[in-house]
Amino acid sequence: MTKRIIYFLLCFLLLADLSYSFVQHLNQPLDGDMAWNIVPSNEIKPIFDNPFGTDVIVKNLRYPNPNRFFCHWSMKEYFQNGPLFLQKFVEPIDSIYLSCAIAKIIIQIILIFFLTVAITGTLNLFKMDFLIVAVLITPLFQTNGFRDYMGIIDQSPSYTFFYALPCAFLLIYFSPFILQYYHNKKLTAQILINIFWIPFAIIISLSGPLNPGIVLIFALIVYFKKINNNFFRSNQIGFFKRIGKSILSIPKGYLFYLLPISLFSLYSLYIGHFNSYNVFIPLSKLYLRLPEGVYYQFTQKLGFPILLVTLALNAMIIFKNFNTIEGKKILKTFKWIGLSALLYIVLLPFGGYRIYRPNVLRYDTIMPITLSLIFLFGISTFFILKTTSKKQKAWYVPIIAVILFIFTYADDAQFEKNKCERNALKEISESKNKIVQLQNDCSVLSWGKILKPEDSELNAQLLTMWRVTINKRLYYNSQK
Repeated sequence: MTKRIIYFLLCFLLLADLSYSFVQHLNQPLDGDMAWNIVPSNEIKPIFDNPFGTDVIVKNLRYPNPNRFFCHWSMKEYFQNGPLFLQKFVEPIDSIYLSCAIAKIIIQIILIFFLTVAITGTLNLFKMDFLIVAVLITPLFQTNGFRDYMGIIDQSPSYTFFYALPCAFLLIYFSPFILQYYHNKKLTAQILINIFWIPFAIIISLSGPLNPGIVLIFALIVYFKKINNNFFRSNQIGFFKRIGKSILSIPKGYLFYLLPISLFSLYSLYIGHFNSYNVFIPLSKLYLRLPEGVYYQFTQKLGFPILLVTLALNAMIIFKNFNTIEGKKILKTFKWIGLSALLYIVLLPFGGYRIYRPNVLRYDTIMPITLSLIFLFGISTFFILKTTSKKQKAWYVPIIAVILFIFTYADDAQFEKNKCERNALKEISESKNKIVQLQNDCSVLSWGKILKPEDSELNAQLLTMWRVTINKRLYYNSQK
């Protein structure tokens, strides 16, 4: 009876948190890159004409984001069709924000689901273990609150499609690998994986700015660990023979999951150098800014300090009290994820400079680290809850409950963040003029105020596509 009550309480908490997130997403503003990608702008048409970016090599072309076709394509297809479908049920302006919220909550659920799979080793979302872990990690997904420092689902739809969605793809891709080689599970869908995973690897490598680097760091560490283990177990005489035998002894599954995607990622990084948006700043200057970026990113809000202190506490508890195979495996996971995070931060300056992240680090560029820390929090906390005594649970459970409460409380509602923009869209929709001077002092489908009507050209085309306006109407903000 008690287990049943706990089970339904966990279901309620999970659904309540996700529902709250959905309402938060529904009230977020639009962003200034949406029309540029959805209409799309002439500037990025080469991306759609050349999905694999081969023209940058064959024709020596330079254009924006040659290695991010699948992000651009998925966003364009979704937002060209999603709002129009929803208009069967809601008004055009409502359909825009509803389609954004649906996309964000789906991506959030995918990330939570596959993180939970990686932590528990089960795909059964109705299992008690699955629900416990999902409830543990869901509050760490900050829509507002600590979002500027450890955000996963961005308030910007464009950034969600270019950062969170590719990370979701990557988690899906590596889930069979984690199940097989971390949790020792036998997969029933191996034939389907064998058929689809190499094409999927191509999609992942050409999705977003982060995936190629994550893949190569992950593959490097996994191969190094496996070769190192094989080397010390080998009975071959001679250094080079032992190295050769160690490499040849790597399981075929490791090669299947890691080798093709690593090669595709190298190709993606190469064609990414032809990105016309790359701004050249000497690496020495970027590395000088890196310590400041690390300091501000991890210390300015309570989110990361609380998470890191909790991880240190969990590691200490496991080290002192659980000298078991599972405990040692979790501590090793801490070590390897820490090394991966360090390598990732050290290599970040090679990703280039953007004016909107002057210190290299920002919540979007460190998303793989944030997700890895959430994974560590989930797997270590769940292990302690499973294996600790009732006496220890009496003080440990309240600590975790307080931590989850802090994250939940910090992620404040802000249910009117797009109210001004909604009113402005309504004003544009109802106006009889071809050029509308907005009475509302806020951005509309832009990163800032639009001061010249001609600067709203693409946005006006998008609003017509979305049936907010019958004919194209340019607009601008008053300069008062």
